[in-house]
This record gives sequence, structure tokens and C-alpha cells, in this order.
Amino acid sequence: MESLDKFREASGLTVNAQKSLVFFFNTNQCIRRNILRKVHFHEGTLPVTYLGLPLITKRLSNVNCSPLVERMLAKANSWVSKALSFAGQLQIVMVTLASMQTFWSRTFLLPMSTLRVCEKVLRDFLWGGPCRAKVKWKEVCKPLQQGGLGIKDMRTWNKSLLLKQI
Repeated sequence: MESLDKFREASGLTVNAQKSLVFFFNTNQCIRRNILRKVHFHEGTLPVTYLGLPLITKRLSNVNCSPLVERMLAKANSWVSKALSFAGQLQIVMVTLASMQTFWSRTFLLPMSTLRVCEKVLRDFLWGGPCRAKVKWKEVCKPLQQGGLGIKDMRTWNKSLLLKQI
């Protein structure tokens, strides 16, 4: 609490005790009670979402990734996107839908099944529904110079973004 008081004095910002949580791991009950009594914060439990990402202690699962898939589906199924031309749909795929996945890929190695579902959302949106595509998705993900549409392959992009953390 002394550190938080020093921070308040230096910055003018105060901690909101109603919005703050304390997380404990392998801490005995007596120490937990003492800390909670001194800081006047509530005890938090995992998983919790921070900046749109789940904070978890184990490997990321499909259940943890459901908010990503749900947001992508909601955006893809919006009424605005149905009235777009192919070029407009391509822009939405590249700028909006793929960016949602990229945000998660910077932090987590996404499960393959989640990547497949995200890729399916992109494919269905781009081709106008779950119809048979005229071009293989692997070809679509090639750079423009190689005859593709410049959409990044999600598996490769996920791994390359995680390399930044090394």
C-alpha cells in the first residue's frame, strides 16, 4: 500500500478499491486474509479477461478462445457486411476480421481447431457463405505478387508473431 501511495503522490492517480482485485497462488489462508484486510481489495479468481484477452494459468483451450470466435462471427454476420462488394469484403477480412485474430496471436499460440474456425469465418465471409470456393484458401493466402489476395495465413502468422517474444 505504501508503493501505491507513492504512486498516487507522484502521478495524482488513485487506485479504485472497488475495481481492483488481488490474485493469490499457493498462499496460505491466514496470509490471504491479512493482505485483503490491509489493501481493501476483493480477491479475484481466474480466468479473468484483461484488455480483451483471457488471463489463465494453463494452456489456452478452445473454450478460452470462444470470445475471439464469437466476435469474429458477430462482425462477419452483421447486416452491413452483406451489402459489400467482393473488394469491400476482402478489405473487411484483411483489416477487421484478421486483425481480431492477430491481436490474440501476439500473446497466445492459438489451438489449431480455433485457427481452423477463424479461417472458416474468413472464407465464408469472403466467398459469401458456406458455398464451394472457386480458389483454394492456400492460394488466396499468397502475397499479391504471387497471385494471391494478400491475406495472411493464420497458422504461420500466429507463430511469427510469437517469435517477437523470444
